[in-house]
Amino acid sequence: MFSFFKKKEKGEEKAPKNLKLIALCLAFEVANADNDIDVRERDLILEKIKESIDLSILTEKEIFEVIQEESEKRVSFYDIINDINQNLDKKEKIDVLKMLWEIAYADKVLDVDEERIIRRSAEMLGIKPSIVLQTKEEFKNQ
Repeated sequence: MFSFFKKKEKGEEKAPKNLKLIALCLAFEVANADNDIDVRERDLILEKIKESIDLSILTEKEIFEVIQEESEKRVSFYDIINDINQNLDKKEKIDVLKMLWEIAYADKVLDVDEERIIRRSAEMLGIKPSIVLQTKEEFKNQ
């Protein structure tokens, strides 16, 4: 499903940068939860793409379009969660959670559906509700 983002089998480090892109797919789902990706949310996702990968193959806008196309085809984001669960440790999962809150609050409005996706994702990632609330508070008043 995410063949573009999948890690290579041989000689690959434990947590390849491609997992950051898989996490960005989840962030895209949060931004798109209200069916309206605000320009601030989009710009933040583009910035995160720049930070996450080598842009010598595709530009951040082309990668954003790939993420968008995958989202339109996807019925569930279980594959994203599964990849994250199999490849990231607790601290890295919390970093993903922080990125989700950052994206959700980029437009200064937390939509009910955005919060629902974040909370469900955190639950599926095995992150305690107290940590979910702590990380939410970090971005709530920024």
